[in-house]
Amino acid sequence: MNEIDKLKRAKLYMDKLSVGVDPNSGMRVHEDDIVRDSRVIACFEYISRVLEWEIEAFENRAPIVEKPRRRRAFINDNQFAQLQLNNGDCKVSDIANEVNRVIAGNETKKFQAVWINDWLESIGMLCRNTDGQRIATAEGGEIGITSHLKTRADGEEYYLNLYSVQAQSFIYDNLRAIIDHHYDR
Repeated sequence: MNEIDKLKRAKLYMDKLSVGVDPNSGMRVHEDDIVRDSRVIACFEYISRVLEWEIEAFENRAPIVEKPRRRRAFINDNQFAQLQLNNGDCKVSDIANEVNRVIAGNETKKFQAVWINDWLESIGMLCRNTDGQRIATAEGGEIGITSHLKTRADGEEYYLNLYSVQAQSFIYDNLRAIIDHHYDR
């Protein structure tokens, strides 16, 4: 039973109760029954009007257009061949943007940079420092991930991870494993 049907059924019950009829059996209730009290009848009539307003509002609402659910991100062989490496070091978001550029026609969820970081952490290429920031491990450094200590305008320090051409190639070569890791968690 959908929402409008529930509202209509509730209004029908209130209408029957307000005239002294048991909504389940259709039989008139005894004169001494509480539902025959004038104050209770007034409440039933009021609730019936409120339900009528809700039903009208519900029926006059613009239909809700649900966005189609996006499918799991994927990359096919043709798209994989279109991936381009950035010249020099780049951020993980640049890598994710490149993946999204080539899978744009798939009508899937967007590929997220955090998926790369999560996977790299899971295989020991990144780890978290005492502040919870991800930084390159020695293994990450060997494939070309470097962590650079930076300072924001407010004086707060943070690490920026940069990915060499070699690190970008490593990520692209493992793109399907990264996607699987994200969905299988």
